[in-house]
Amino acid sequence: MTTVDDPKPSVLLAVFAHPDDEEFGTAGALLRCAERGVTVHVLCATRGDAGQIADPTLATLETLAAVREEELREACRLLGFAEPTLLDYGDGRLAAANQDELAGRVAAAIRSLRPRVVVTFDANGGYGHADHIAIHRATLAAVAAAAEAGPREDGATAAGHRPDKLYATGYPRSAMARMNADLVRHGFPALDFGDVQGIAAAEMGTPDERITTAVPVDDLWPRRWAALRAHQTQYGPGNPFVELPETVVRNWMAVDFFVRLDPPPTPGTALPDEADLWAGLSLST
Repeated sequence: MTTVDDPKPSVLLAVFAHPDDEEFGTAGALLRCAERGVTVHVLCATRGDAGQIADPTLATLETLAAVREEELREACRLLGFAEPTLLDYGDGRLAAANQDELAGRVAAAIRSLRPRVVVTFDANGGYGHADHIAIHRATLAAVAAAAEAGPREDGATAAGHRPDKLYATGYPRSAMARMNADLVRHGFPALDFGDVQGIAAAEMGTPDERITTAVPVDDLWPRRWAALRAHQTQYGPGNPFVELPETVVRNWMAVDFFVRLDPPPTPGTALPDEADLWAGLSLST
C-alpha cells in the first residue's frame, strides 16, 4: 500500500459495489494505467452475495460471497492490480446502509492510498441499480470529506488528500443501442437488468454529449477477457458474454468511456477531450 508520506503517488482508486463491476466499461482503461506504472486499487463495497450462480458446482448460496471475493481477487491479479479491498456490505442492501459510515470508509481509503485519480459509477448507476447509485453518492461525499484530515484505513489520523481527477463510468447510449442491435440479431433480448433495473430503458446509460474521455483498449483484449471470465459464477451457459462470438463482445469493449466530474470540461470544449484517465498527470518515479 502506498504510504501517506508520498505526496504524489501514481495511484488510481476505483470504487464499485460488486465483484465484476470493475470489468464493464472500466477494466481496459484501468489496465492501461497499470501498464504505465500506476498502482490500481479496487474498493468493492459488497462481496456479491446476491449474484448469480451460473454453475451449481462453483458455489452455493452460503458460499457465494466467499467465491465471488476470490473471483475478484483473481481478476485483479490477471489485470496487474493491487489486492482489492472489500467492505462486506450486503449485496442489494447498500442503499439501506448507513450512508455516512459508507462514505467515511471510502474517505479513509482515499486518505490512506492518496490516489490521484478516483473512478466510480455515474449518478444513474448505469441502469438504475440502487447499489451503484449508493456507491456513486458515497464516493462523491468521500472525495469531499477526504480533503480534510481524518482517519485512514488503519485507524490512524492522516492529513487530508484531494484527488486530481474524479471520473464516473460512461456508457454512451449510442453504444448501448449498437449492443442491443447485436443482441437481437443473435437471438437475444435487448438489455434488461430485471429487478435491479431502477430506471426506464430510455434513461439507461450516458448521453453521448456528456462523455469527456474515450480510452481505446482493444489491444488489451486478451487480458481483459481473461479477467472477465475469472468471474465464473456470473457467466455461464445462456449468458450473451459467453454465447456470442468473441469478436462481437470484443467490439463492445474496444473503448472505455467516462465522464470527468472534476475538473469538469471547459465550457465550449469539443468532447471527448482526452483519451486516457491519466491524461495531464505525471508518473512518480
